[in-house]
Amino acid sequence: MNALALFILSVSLLCDAKLPRHRQTQPNDLSANQNQTLRIQTEKKNERTTRIVNEYRTRHRRESFDSRSYESSLIWAHSERLDENGDVLLRWVNSDSSITFRLEARTRGYVGLGFNSGRNMRGADLIVAWVDDRHGNAQLLDCHGLTFEDRAVTDEVQNYELISGYQNDTHTTLEFRRQLDTCDKQDFIIGEDTTQILWALGSEGSDGELPRHMHSGIRPLRLLQPLSKPDTVPLKHWDVRIANLTIPHVMATLFWCKVFKAPDLLKKHHIVGYQPLIDSRPIRNKIPVVEKDSLSPVHHMVLYECAGDHDKRMWTEWAEGEGFFGPSRPGELATCVTPIAAWAMGSKGEFLPENVGIPLGERGGVSYYMLEVHYDNQALHEVLDNSGIRIHYTPQLRAHDAALLGAGIGVSALHVIPPKQRAYRTVGICSPECTNNTMPEEGINIVSVLLHAHGTARKITLKHIRGNEELPKISEENVYDARYQQSRIVPGGRKFYRRDTLITECTYDSTMRNKPILGGYSATQEMCLSFILYYPRTQLAGCYSMTPVVEFFETFGVKEFYGLSMMQVEKIFLSSGNVESLPQEIESGLTAVQGDDQGVGLMKGLVIKEPPEFRNKTFMAHLNEMPWSESLLTEQIEKTLYHGWHMTFCKKRDDSWGAPIQIQNYPNYTKLSNNDASENSCHYKSMRLPSVTTTAGSASTNSWSAILVLSILIVAR
Repeated sequence: MNALALFILSVSLLCDAKLPRHRQTQPNDLSANQNQTLRIQTEKKNERTTRIVNEYRTRHRRESFDSRSYESSLIWAHSERLDENGDVLLRWVNSDSSITFRLEARTRGYVGLGFNSGRNMRGADLIVAWVDDRHGNAQLLDCHGLTFEDRAVTDEVQNYELISGYQNDTHTTLEFRRQLDTCDKQDFIIGEDTTQILWALGSEGSDGELPRHMHSGIRPLRLLQPLSKPDTVPLKHWDVRIANLTIPHVMATLFWCKVFKAPDLLKKHHIVGYQPLIDSRPIRNKIPVVEKDSLSPVHHMVLYECAGDHDKRMWTEWAEGEGFFGPSRPGELATCVTPIAAWAMGSKGEFLPENVGIPLGERGGVSYYMLEVHYDNQALHEVLDNSGIRIHYTPQLRAHDAALLGAGIGVSALHVIPPKQRAYRTVGICSPECTNNTMPEEGINIVSVLLHAHGTARKITLKHIRGNEELPKISEENVYDARYQQSRIVPGGRKFYRRDTLITECTYDSTMRNKPILGGYSATQEMCLSFILYYPRTQLAGCYSMTPVVEFFETFGVKEFYGLSMMQVEKIFLSSGNVESLPQEIESGLTAVQGDDQGVGLMKGLVIKEPPEFRNKTFMAHLNEMPWSESLLTEQIEKTLYHGWHMTFCKKRDDSWGAPIQIQNYPNYTKLSNNDASENSCHYKSMRLPSVTTTAGSASTNSWSAILVLSILIVAR
């Protein structure tokens, strides 16, 4: 019974691991009475913890493995550095029901790893593991973070299985696995959404005692997304990158466009992948320097194919030049509308699935491309930048010519998110008229999707409508993190036919903002876009929508401005917010424009004439003064802009219209019913995974697992 008692105590053991401590970012939803009750319970657990831990440490027998004689022979599908220095390396591979990890950390103390939807340890699923310095045995504890304070306690049921663990002079290495869904409320369900990976390292000699961590961090990752691998044949590469661009410290937002001539290729090749080339150096005392902890201002990059290259001399001059400030680029560059590669913060790039490739050099090697780089320099540093994208291509053609399609909300100041909102939704439509005019009879096959927005976005969904029925979502991110924007493979692909509709829906949390957020390219503004990889290639390059101008201003109670008719205002917005030809009295009231304006400056210059109660206010001042705390107001605005009229745009690869600009109502369809609740019938507590260890200790481990189950049953009775 001593062994049995030991295991009952082990199951009840509380972790005192000092895992990542972060300030609470969300308001505490618990009442004072609930808080007091929970704290009393915690104090009782602390008393019990002291007794349990003291007794636990007097015994040397643990549920552990002599892992020096065993290491798994798994082939790891994924590998990521959790910190910049590479001191914490996480590898993993998953099946349909379980996931196995290998954690390599530069420490001879304990290692902590956690999974959460938020960027803190409150309510997180945590493990604390170490290798015993005295016996060389590995130990792992399944824990969770408390909901009201930054502290971890052990789970009632240990759902992680330790496979192996050992340490050398510098590192501790552990392998362990768990079910994706353990059916345990104290464990995190590992799914297809982005997961915040928490890690912490204890100092040397912290085995069992688990003092305050010496290093910790957080890294967003998508654990279950399959990765396409590069070809087994040798690949060529083409670097498209900015050359020695000085980003001035007076510009918080900068768009830079650079034309490139593709490699001289006598026949068509296929682009099969790309990766970012980030090279940003702060300028200190007029000298660019390499600083370990400096962050690059590169926010996102898109490489576009240019359709109009008739004047080869002019395009060659542009290709040999240094590039253009976004708003002042030549008008001919408007023909560069077909995205080839889209990169955003946190992405490592990607390789396309093995059956598709994007054509390169199909016109005898005389193609031109434009790299558009958005710099987000809110810190107002002076930086020398040489960043860009490395394009991987091959002469061995794949089965299908693929292309990228941009969809969502047209980037414009008419895209407004009110402040102080927990879950405010906006939507962009790719209309059936557009898909009917630009797609083949047999339709297209969607392969992957990059969902893109900025910092206040929390959820992005790409919906698929056929007729009056909603089909399963093509792609969805329920825990969107703008710091981790990686393309998502569509499992099995998706057939998309003529007259089908695409809807990109974004949900924002603006509770930390005091003023409305306008659509735009700056990181302080917002977007709602989908970049869709599909085959076979068509002429369609972009399919967007935005709220019509008259309906937009009427939603906010404005009927007329001084100096400009609504038709003139609409014309300005349709020309990307160009304010050069405004009347003098309007233009003089505008502040300096930084980056591509998209109508933001116009919002600050428009002065309201009607109705009288808003007269002589600028529209931006009117927006700022609206009573956004009134839920009925914001709900009505959201409903009107979401389900009301939408102006749709359909652009072809040659910059011509694939369908006329139209104003149409939000589509009427039957929403897809949610049957997620019926997929799993979980019990609160989970069973352990069967052991995969093949050492001499395996048999005893299985018997101990049986004792553990019996112990739980005895305690339950």
